[in-house]
Amino acid sequence: MNDSTPEDDEPTSLVAKTRNLYRKHRGKILAVGGAVAGVALAVVVARHTMEQNVTEDTGSDAPPESTSEPRQPPKHHLRNLPEGWSASDEKKAQYKEETGDDLAPGTTWVHPSEDEEDEDPGEAAA
Repeated sequence: MNDSTPEDDEPTSLVAKTRNLYRKHRGKILAVGGAVAGVALAVVVARHTMEQNVTEDTGSDAPPESTSEPRQPPKHHLRNLPEGWSASDEKKAQYKEETGDDLAPGTTWVHPSEDEEDEDPGEAAA
């Protein structure tokens, strides 16, 4: 039996063919449509989450150059050194003078402003 011609030998219209096909495969069509919609929703949620994480990382929706507050210079701090390294006598003396404590082994005392002034551009890149 040919689906394109009914019993009275008249051709079936496209609308009728589509309607019959939908009735016959309704469950499969709905399942595929649901799967496609689910994937699309997952992509939208993932994209939104990624954009939100970027905003949270920067701390502001505005670009950094548009903030009215001046950038604060880094503060003095301890830095852990790689295994086997030790701080210079100068850094140990600076730390003792400023805090009254001895510098712990495997650490050094960092003065960001002094470190920037002491290095020339060639040394900083090396």
